[in-house]
Amino acid sequence: MAKHSKSNNSSGVFTHAERKMTNYGTKSRRLGRESKRKFDACHLCLQPARTPMLCGQGHISCRECVMANILEQKHEIERANKRYAEYLERQKKEGERRVRERESQEVERYRRREVGLGDSMKEKRRLDVEAGDSKDEGKRARLLLEHQGTSARAVTALISPEDPGPSAPKQPLPKPAGKLSSFWVPSQAPSAESAVKPPASQSAQCFAARTPHALRLKSLIEVRFRAGSAPGAEKLCPACDRALLNSSQIDVLRPCGHAICHRCVGNFVLPAKECFVCQAKVAAKDVVRIDTEGTGFAGGGGQMVATRYEAALQV
Repeated sequence: MAKHSKSNNSSGVFTHAERKMTNYGTKSRRLGRESKRKFDACHLCLQPARTPMLCGQGHISCRECVMANILEQKHEIERANKRYAEYLERQKKEGERRVRERESQEVERYRRREVGLGDSMKEKRRLDVEAGDSKDEGKRARLLLEHQGTSARAVTALISPEDPGPSAPKQPLPKPAGKLSSFWVPSQAPSAESAVKPPASQSAQCFAARTPHALRLKSLIEVRFRAGSAPGAEKLCPACDRALLNSSQIDVLRPCGHAICHRCVGNFVLPAKECFVCQAKVAAKDVVRIDTEGTGFAGGGGQMVATRYEAALQV
């Protein structure tokens, strides 16, 4: 027998024991109950909820945590609205500045044509490109003159005495800067302002679910659990005295806030249309299911597997 066969290193693949020792390849592990949040734990601080409050989607949180969260979201929405209003004001001022600059260019072009400095077709085409669309030049010039409160003679009188007049050689306007040979020149690099968007929602949101939903103080329900007699005991269903766990389906009645298991709600609460504990009037729409993360097992719901991917050895 060959030496490599005796030492078990002649195989082209790793065995299970070798893979465990070398920490090689993809690793998968199922997360159990210890990795899950308990049904009565706050989804904000992950601690047992103090004065538990329930939203319309069944997410439990402490009263203090949810009020602080709503207040912080409202402040952030106000700050975002302020930034967006300032951005719109800057955009408006920039648009007004561009309009004024375009009007001044129109007046300057009309003045130059009046004194004969822009007669050539090449100069005319260049000025048209700079000023934009100019199909009805006479009409645009008249509108500009009326806007400025002057006339053609007043525009012609704006020429300085040092101007040599129409007989002087034409002075072309400076040509616009072309493409840069070096695009990284800091002094001539273009600048762009990042766009500011308004907040996605004008109200506080609950982010415990995959799809955020509106969160309001008036819609919160104060949950009333029945705890065991011993300190630190599990919470019980007031109807059947069974322990409430992550694998249980727990319903909360909106009018009174009592937490009862789903089986007892179907057997006692809905047929009588009243709470089993305090006899408060209850309708089918007043029953809210508590959202639990399960136990990690397939039977308890919420099965979750963590996988770590690593580069495989390639030969």
